[in-house]
Amino acid sequence: MITLADPRRYGERTASHLLNRLSGPELDATLSELLQGGRDGEIEAALHAASSQVEYARLWAAVCDVAHCTRDSADKDELLARVFALPVVIVTGSRRPITLPGVVPDVSAITALFEHHGALGPSRNFGLGNALCSLSTIESVQPSTVYAWTRAADDGPRELSPSEISVTQPGEEVHLRLIVGAAISSSRAPSFVETASNISAWGVPLTRALGMQLQQAGADILPLARPPCDLLRSAHAGRSAQLDAALHLFMSNAVRRLRAASGDPVAVISTHQDNDVRVSLSSQFDDTALEGFRWPLHPLDDLACIAASIEQLMRECRINNVRAIAQVLSAASAGGQTTFINVRDAEALDRTETQH
Repeated sequence: MITLADPRRYGERTASHLLNRLSGPELDATLSELLQGGRDGEIEAALHAASSQVEYARLWAAVCDVAHCTRDSADKDELLARVFALPVVIVTGSRRPITLPGVVPDVSAITALFEHHGALGPSRNFGLGNALCSLSTIESVQPSTVYAWTRAADDGPRELSPSEISVTQPGEEVHLRLIVGAAISSSRAPSFVETASNISAWGVPLTRALGMQLQQAGADILPLARPPCDLLRSAHAGRSAQLDAALHLFMSNAVRRLRAASGDPVAVISTHQDNDVRVSLSSQFDDTALEGFRWPLHPLDDLACIAASIEQLMRECRINNVRAIAQVLSAASAGGQTTFINVRDAEALDRTETQH
């Protein structure tokens, strides 16, 4: 099993924050007070002060639950605006520059598709925005804003800005857009996030419907929807889905090229001081054959899970020679270039580590 050193530094030179010492109802009550007062800066300070990935993830989960009212309304019966986002990974393949619109041309057809496949459940006044939102747009929505939207069932979420997708280079690329929506439901009823969690029921029809709406002459467009998430959780879920799809695409193309040129590649998995996990593919017979992929780590990322998924992908690609570097490496070479590790470098690092 691959084991990697975590390059991230949590809570460095930052005093412990009160929120990180609270738990349970006391934490929820404090967060509710902060969110109601629009004091997002205090929550951000606590996240920066978290001492580990586990502590960071625990606090963020509590923020999401309180903002979206998923825990503190169990004993109440009130109408809530359940705000969610649907991450969509869009794979493009084109030989010419193209621009995909930043909106879904017929969002009512997508709503009808969810209804047809029984994904709406007890939700009332279900609505999807037609904007294809970028990751940065979703990340800019403050938890206190979501807190207010959720509790204002008669005055739902405002419009979020759409973002076009510009493809300027030939070849395949992986993009991320998110479709935001809201559904009115009782606090005791399951939300759309729960009733639509079975993506096997609607995933393929949605891919076809979005693909037809976004199609461009002379280009291949493959939109792959992921299960809907509470709005605050959707950014990290979408980011992870995009990176995972991009890694699969990289592996498919790079392994094929290397095998055709110089036989089975060697894979080296390493972490770097700029908080990257890097996958390097190289040849034992040609030192110039080197291709690499970067996975920038987010504070929420579970490094062990990412390492396990990379290891599984290597098995699927039938790469038997996989090496993991035990120490955190520099972010760039002496010349300032991004560092990828070929098999010779990995062997030298192994010898150095053994000597120490």
